[in-house]
Amino acid sequence: MRGLTGIIVKKKITTKFGNNHMKKIFISLIAMLSLSGCMLLDSYLMTKYDPNEYKLITDVRAEAQTYKTQCEDAGLSKQNSIKLAYDSQLFALYSEHIPRNKDLIKASADLHLIAQGLADQYIKSDKVSTAFCKIKFDSVEKSAEKIQTVIGSKPR
Repeated sequence: MRGLTGIIVKKKITTKFGNNHMKKIFISLIAMLSLSGCMLLDSYLMTKYDPNEYKLITDVRAEAQTYKTQCEDAGLSKQNSIKLAYDSQLFALYSEHIPRNKDLIKASADLHLIAQGLADQYIKSDKVSTAFCKIKFDSVEKSAEKIQTVIGSKPR
């Protein structure tokens, strides 16, 4: 466009919203695509649901629930504690080599330590208090329930 003095004036062409608004939209779009890409990668890398792992922890939970009610019988509780220690070890060994399963590997090892602690008490002495027995079986049951929830919520 020519002015009165003959100097050419260039008009700056901008969008309706201006350059800053377009940059913000572009950056937001890139961020959204990056985040959804990360979520896809995370879901791909996450350990998938394993029905065998779920069954093993369900068995441990059900045993602890049942055995907790039998703590008055010291002989039976000793057998129960040894069985539960074995089953919790089976669960820990099954879980330990599942790829990308680090949190459950730690949780299963901790669960086994609780169960093994009760069995060790009965192996040392048959005189284990009913309260201690119930507390330990209850602790195993609650831990197993938390682990069961985590395993059950894995993508299928």
